Amino acid sequence: MRRASFPVAAGSVLALALAACGGGGGKPEAYPLDDTLRVNEIQLLNSHNSYHLRPTVPLPPFIYDPVDYTHPPLDQQLDNEGIRGFELDVFNGPDGLPVAHTPVIDAETNCTPFEECLRVIKAWSDAHPGHAPLFVLVEPKNQSIVLEPLFHDFDGPALRRLDDAITSVLQPSDILTPDEVRGDAPTLRDAVRDRGWPALESARGKIVLVLLKGDPERSLYLEGRPSLEGAPMFVTAEEDAPSAAFIKIDEPDDPRIPRLVRENFIVRTRADADVVEARANDVTRRDLALSSGAQIVSTDFPVPDPVISAEYSVQLPGGKPGRCNPLKAPKDCRPVDVENPEHLKKR
Repeated sequence: MRRASFPVAAGSVLALALAACGGGGGKPEAYPLDDTLRVNEIQLLNSHNSYHLRPTVPLPPFIYDPVDYTHPPLDQQLDNEGIRGFELDVFNGPDGLPVAHTPVIDAETNCTPFEECLRVIKAWSDAHPGHAPLFVLVEPKNQSIVLEPLFHDFDGPALRRLDDAITSVLQPSDILTPDEVRGDAPTLRDAVRDRGWPALESARGKIVLVLLKGDPERSLYLEGRPSLEGAPMFVTAEEDAPSAAFIKIDEPDDPRIPRLVRENFIVRTRADADVVEARANDVTRRDLALSSGAQIVSTDFPVPDPVISAEYSVQLPGGKPGRCNPLKAPKDCRPVDVENPEHLKKR
């Protein structure tokens, strides 16, 4: 039986076409939960010391063994290893912000200076619209033993140079900022506790930057902006601070993690450290990290390293590159609601 046909205005035809393609302001067809699934309700894998290359200079074992790991370029980690975030150690150089682990003795890196690392991340982000938010943890490092006399400790002006470096590479539309998360709430902490982080529809394709350092650098960074007003970066805060939104807890068996996750904070923890777990192929810490509910799980081994272990690696069970948070996500959430590789198109 033939259907009756009726005349349709040209504007209505366009609206119908947009709706069929998932456009027109509705939910994107690829991500039907994007207006309800929040950033704090997912789990992502970060690489630890993401710039790091295995040292080639002769070092005594007590120095070499904990740094006996290596990472490919940042964009390759994003493409091939399921990584959706990085950790970058930055020094206060005389004419720039070099990225390295330890000056002179463990300084080989897949990107430097800091701005160049950000350019690699931005280029990948621009080429892959719709990706899950990328978390970039920035650690301003001071030398415990002076190996490079031209490097200075981070003070307030040097920390503002970090901000300037970020805004010289990334546009406001590239970043999910503390101001966006806070909205009209009195403090950043109030916003997170009361309503959580934004929904993925406003965070997809964006970069979240976090100052991965406690005091005194954290206090210096917060001077004049206790809730990070106008700042491009979050901080790893104490849970009762006005700036609290992102909390660092390295040990995944810490009983605070599940509580903080349920209270809408984003928590970063570590699946391994100092190559210990990888050498022993011990997955105890890894499995604790993945089940803890921490939204950011950091590892030196997103894929096996044949130099260390052909077996040990860290991946999210049932989800690559992201999955629904095991403690916090709604029951109807699926890994493809976080990021679906079929819809991550290169331009």
